[in-house]
Amino acid sequence: MNTNSRREELDLAIANMDTPEAEKAVQALLEPLPGIHAVRLVARGAWLDYDAATISSAQICSVLQQAGFRAAMFQDSETGRTGSSSV
Repeated sequence: MNTNSRREELDLAIANMDTPEAEKAVQALLEPLPGIHAVRLVARGAWLDYDAATISSAQICSVLQQAGFRAAMFQDSETGRTGSSSV
């Protein structure tokens, strides 16, 4: 087991994920990223279980932004912190 692993949860608001096609695109973008353990889509958002030692929340948002999605972290599930993660 990787002792440097830091498993965290991330709740994302994705304002323009408003069609079934957009949902499929988001899922396809997120699932193969290194460090992503699970992705669950919700209405205009996503919940992720990820390894923060491998990928950051800012990197996750950047991947979505580069694909044209407006992603923002609306609450970190573990700490309750809020704020924008999009660049």
